[in-house]
Amino acid sequence: MFNEIRHIMEEQLSNGKNFAMAQIIGRISPSSSKIGDKAIILESGQLIGWIGGGCVRGIVIKEALDVIQTKKFIKIRVSPEGGTKEKSNFKEYIMSCQSKGTVEIMIESVIAQPEIVIIGKSNIARKLAKIATESDFKVSVLANDIAPEMFPSVNFISEKIDFKSFSNLNNSYIIVTTQGDDDEISVLKAMQTTAQFIGFVSSRKKTNDIKDYLKNNGVNKNRIAQLRSPIGLDINAKLASEVSISILAEIIQHFRSGKPIQSEDYSVSKKDSESNTISSTFQDEFFINPVCNVPVSKTNPKHIIEYEGEKVFFCCDGCKNTFEKNPTQYISNKKQ
Repeated sequence: MFNEIRHIMEEQLSNGKNFAMAQIIGRISPSSSKIGDKAIILESGQLIGWIGGGCVRGIVIKEALDVIQTKKFIKIRVSPEGGTKEKSNFKEYIMSCQSKGTVEIMIESVIAQPEIVIIGKSNIARKLAKIATESDFKVSVLANDIAPEMFPSVNFISEKIDFKSFSNLNNSYIIVTTQGDDDEISVLKAMQTTAQFIGFVSSRKKTNDIKDYLKNNGVNKNRIAQLRSPIGLDINAKLASEVSISILAEIIQHFRSGKPIQSEDYSVSKKDSESNTISSTFQDEFFINPVCNVPVSKTNPKHIIEYEGEKVFFCCDGCKNTFEKNPTQYISNKKQ
C-alpha cells in the first residue's frame, strides 16, 4: 500500500496537483485503524490508503479538503465523548460508529511547488528567472528569437510564445515582461490559457491600453479582471533587480497565503477555469450525512435509505439509527 501511495504522491506533484496526507497518531481500542496507518486525499475527495472506515473516513475527507485549500494542517480527535475544544489547527468529533473507539489523526497539506512562466527576454525577465530558480521554483521562459545562454538556469526555454508544450497551467504563474516587444499578443496568448494568475509588467496607462486590446479581441470582462498589472509588491523598486524581487515577492505572498491560484478577488467564468471541478466532483461522489455532517461516499456507504423520495446515505449504523428515530429533524436541517 505504501508503494502505491508513494507512486500517486509523485504523480500528483509532477502534475502540479495538491493533496493531503493523513496519518493515525493516536488510538484507543476498539478501532480498525492502527497507529501509523496513513492515506492521501486528492482534491477530488478520493482517499487512497487506510485511516479507518465509517465516520472517521468521512471526517478525514472533509477536513483534508479544507486543509488542501488553506495549505495548512489540522489534528483531529474522534471519540465517543466528542468535545467542544476547537482551535485553528485542532478539532474534536463524536465517534458515531458503534465501535466506540478513539483515534487521533494528523492531516497535512502537500502543496506542489508552482511553476513560473516568464514571457519575454527583457532585463527584468532575466533577473526574475535567476532569483526564481534560486528560490526553488520551476521556471520556463518563452520569447521570440531567444538565446538559451540568456537564461542558463531555467527548466525550459521556447523560441516561440506558444503554450502547446504545457499540459497543465492550473498551478502556474505567468508573468509577461516583454517591455514593448509584442506586448499585446503576448498578454492575449497568456489570457487564453487556463492559468489563473497572470501578471503584466507595465505602466497603468499601458495596462489600460492592453485591456482595451483584450476586450476588442473577444476576451470576456471577468477574464480581463484577472490581469494583475502593474505586477509586484510596492517596495518603491527602481532597478530591474528590485522590480523582479517585488514580482517574486507577490507570487510568494499569494502562494503562501492559503488562497487557491484562482484568486477570490476576481470573478472567473467557469469556462475559463478547470479548478471549479473540485467542488462539483465532490458533490457528485459524496453525500453529506445529515446526522454527523460528514461526507459519505455514494458508491460505498454503510447504509442507504429512502425518505420522502430522496436517497439518504449513512457512514455507520449509529447515524442511521439516530436518523430513523427523528428523520424530520435532520432532513429539515439539511434543507435549510
